[in-house]
Amino acid sequence: MRKVALAIIEKNGKYLVEKFYDKVSNCYFYKLIGGGIEEGETPSKALIREFKEELSCEIDLVEELNPINDSFEYLGIHREVEATIIRANFKKEEDSNFRQKFIYSPQGEFLSIAMWKSPQEIQEEKLELYPRPIIEKLLKEKQE
Repeated sequence: MRKVALAIIEKNGKYLVEKFYDKVSNCYFYKLIGGGIEEGETPSKALIREFKEELSCEIDLVEELNPINDSFEYLGIHREVEATIIRANFKKEEDSNFRQKFIYSPQGEFLSIAMWKSPQEIQEEKLELYPRPIIEKLLKEKQE
């Protein structure tokens, strides 16, 4: 099981997500932004590193939530993850002022598009948000 750290960042009723395309299954999906936890790294440090690498910005960590497990297929490979979910905010407000932002690997390969989406918008598109159990939590928050 791969351990990952993912952020919940909210702005004006929308959450920061990445939109991916799986060329094997020919479908799009969303996931919270973050990534793998490397050997000897804490979830917090991993999340800070991922935001620097992927969005070239810094974040403030607010609250670590209970881990969520999920399994799915991506690029024809079965994957199982244990996701540590951390509420966070951008250190600089201007870093959140984008509609869409392309995310590239360190080697320059296009990976995904960061964007702001409400849980309802994701559901209307009939796309998955990974880890899948998080959508119910976000929908519940919107109602409170």
